[in-house]
Amino acid sequence: MQEQFKIYIDRLKNGATQKIDAQLEPSFMDIDEPELSFSAPVRVRGEAYLTDEHLVIHLQAAAIAERPCAICNKIIKTEVSVNNFYHTELIQEIPSAVFDYSEALREALLVELPLIVECNGGKCPERENIAPFIRSKDRSDNPTYFPFTDMDI
Repeated sequence: MQEQFKIYIDRLKNGATQKIDAQLEPSFMDIDEPELSFSAPVRVRGEAYLTDEHLVIHLQAAAIAERPCAICNKIIKTEVSVNNFYHTELIQEIPSAVFDYSEALREALLVELPLIVECNGGKCPERENIAPFIRSKDRSDNPTYFPFTDMDI
């Protein structure tokens, strides 16, 4: 458990709030994939506080993911941000009264990754090279056969 991810429950009693403002090394993301990496620090801001029975963590985070373009496979950087992220934990279920929020932050960032990315703001220069291989919705030279259109139901 890394120190910058620790929240000490006993320090939050009597209405205290722990401010979170850090630039974290992306190694906590624990990504070992050829088509996804995080190389820049992850910026995190927020706070942690207690309610009657819960630890509440409210965060905003931003990271830079590196992924291949869906068209040309050139590696491009994509900003991933999480705004107004809330995570709650029952206080009685936190062992040793120290909570590590790294896994919750990791999951929140990974959920925000776009399914596909394309270089040049969605206008990859290689798109014109693959256009002949992509079916167009308005092409009349590719008639579609519907085998059940003549059936009476």
